[in-house]
Amino acid sequence: MDMAPISASNKTLVTLDLFPYDKPHDDPEDASDNKQTEENINLASLRFTTDQEQREEVHHNVSTKTTLYTDPWTIKKELTKSSIGYLNYLYLNGSIVRSDILRYLPISDQRVVEEGPGLAVNVYDEDTDNMHKLVLKKWPKCLSYILGSAWRREFVVRRDLKIGDVIGIYWDPYESKLHFCVLSR
Repeated sequence: MDMAPISASNKTLVTLDLFPYDKPHDDPEDASDNKQTEENINLASLRFTTDQEQREEVHHNVSTKTTLYTDPWTIKKELTKSSIGYLNYLYLNGSIVRSDILRYLPISDQRVVEEGPGLAVNVYDEDTDNMHKLVLKKWPKCLSYILGSAWRREFVVRRDLKIGDVIGIYWDPYESKLHFCVLSR
């Protein structure tokens, strides 16, 4: 399909005012210096939507909201005496493991975690750029899960973790591995 070229007389210059409150208001007397037609769009007004616009977004299953940052650490845990003790595993909340890890695993791997000896998973330490292998499994007769086999040696001892340290963990579904980070000491 051929389209007619846009002539120079039909062009409109559109500027986006990213920081509308950081500069003084436009003086109408200064507008005489501007040779081109200019339409100012204040982005601050785009931050808010009316109730009707929100209902339309819900109705059409779309969103114009922009998220600049989401915290990836879906599992956060303050370490306790049992977390760093000699038991050699880290307890994880059952509902969080089911919603943030297991749902991304194939059914066969979910069964190994739930009913079997556990699933060997790669755990990437973000802080030290090291990969480790731990076993994720459901703790018998309990609603919790554990990360075990080498938890104490590979994380507690190597990273010198202490009671009160806060760690973060999240499952990366694209690379099928856990990410680990010490969030605060």
